[in-house]
Amino acid sequence: MAGDDVSILRGTPPPTVAADVELLPVYSTASNATPAVATTRIFLRLEDNTPIDSVRSNIEALDLRVDEIPAYAPHSAWLEPKSGRVDDALSKLDKLRALPRVANVEPQLLRP
Repeated sequence: MAGDDVSILRGTPPPTVAADVELLPVYSTASNATPAVATTRIFLRLEDNTPIDSVRSNIEALDLRVDEIPAYAPHSAWLEPKSGRVDDALSKLDKLRALPRVANVEPQLLRP
């Protein structure tokens, strides 16, 4: 992920993993940081007083959908790819950052 200073940790899954289990990449933000796994969710925050609906058509044009708009922050939203795939979510980060009045874009990372 360009500009995010994130590393992909390499490894081989154990042979006991079931064939029908989806394996996802594990990321780290520093050499000694706790590893994290990306979800399909992206948090988008626009500049204050800019409603999400002002960029909803741009979001949908990227094959993303608005999953949730927090009541306490109507200028923010959780987004998800229409495909439900993690790689589709991560590949849209730079395009989201290029939208008008965007203040912040972050993938949701789960840590143990």
